[in-house]
Amino acid sequence: MAEALTLHFPDHVRVAGELLQGQVDVNVPMALADKMESVKIKLRGSIVTKITETEHHAGGENETHYQHQTVELVRADETLWDQFNTPQGVQVLSCPFRLQLPPNLPPSFHHSQFNRKVAITYSLEVVGVRHGLLHANRRVRKIFSVVPAASAWELNASAALRQGWGGPWKPIATNKEIRHGVLFGEHSQAKMELVIPDLPSLPMGIGIPFSFHVLTHTKPVQRSELERKHGKLFPTPPASPAEVEVVLYRRGHIRVRHKSEEIEEKFALQGSLGDKASVEAVRTTVDEPEFTDTPDHKDKGIWKRAVHFEGMFTFPYTPTFSAENAECTYSLRIKVDFHGIGNHLELDFPVHIDSGAAVPPPYPFNAAYPLSVGPPPMLSLPSAYWKGDDHEWDEEE
Repeated sequence: MAEALTLHFPDHVRVAGELLQGQVDVNVPMALADKMESVKIKLRGSIVTKITETEHHAGGENETHYQHQTVELVRADETLWDQFNTPQGVQVLSCPFRLQLPPNLPPSFHHSQFNRKVAITYSLEVVGVRHGLLHANRRVRKIFSVVPAASAWELNASAALRQGWGGPWKPIATNKEIRHGVLFGEHSQAKMELVIPDLPSLPMGIGIPFSFHVLTHTKPVQRSELERKHGKLFPTPPASPAEVEVVLYRRGHIRVRHKSEEIEEKFALQGSLGDKASVEAVRTTVDEPEFTDTPDHKDKGIWKRAVHFEGMFTFPYTPTFSAENAECTYSLRIKVDFHGIGNHLELDFPVHIDSGAAVPPPYPFNAAYPLSVGPPPMLSLPSAYWKGDDHEWDEEE
């Protein structure tokens, strides 16, 4: 009965603490013909965790156990219309609604892998109530996403990043001695350094500027070696941002009563360092090689080379959170490989992601978004989230 009940609710990411406003249009003649007695709007939010365990018995028989837990986050109902309160002659009755999100909600989230699953889901449901065993209720359902409100400090950081970061920077570096294919002999040197804004938390969906530097020193060689090997003298810095491996790891735990399971996912950042399809999004600067004579090695010296990459990281993922039966954290790993076994440099450091979003003041659902920065950026959520398969729908009236 989509024609009888129409839900108007803009597709914005919502912020915990926000007043949700929308409208339900009731086609009164169609609703009455369908024997609807009333129309309600329901706001629901929950964390659903599931763990599957398989016991192996003698004889090859397996027994599967399903552990399941639901934690309710928000529940609110409002009656919008009933058949006894309809103005005479009205065809389509527009029923506005206002429902409040609690201020301390965890963000929307979905993870499903092997024997574990967790979904933090929020929804609105319009219910056309029809009494009687043969008259199932009519329902219009809409899943939406929620992020926590950022603190005042996090909002200031987000504004500073949008305007072009002018605050302090934080270097994260590593270096290593490496050899090319021999067990003995002199080492070469490799170093890499990432420089990012010195912030304890990075906002979701906002470009985070970075510079990334790779520096190498050869072992003592003849000056002519660089030209003779056409610049491929070991260790050769990466020539392109696509040659750098960048992975964002999401790790956490889910709990079902006394059971606990770890979760892990990894994401390749798009439009940045390591993305082969977006190398033009990263500015590359290659220094001229420098040769330094080595006093201890007659007619030999060290070639120093460096490459620099500048661009933006963007994290469109669920903010870091810790809830009653689920939690997740992030870390970023950057890796550069050189020729030879075990010849690589790697940075691995924690990343705390916040929403960077403020709670908007109440505003009409069909008006422009009241904040100059607009609504929060869309979250990268799997399609399973929007299907609501793991949502605990309230099928009662």
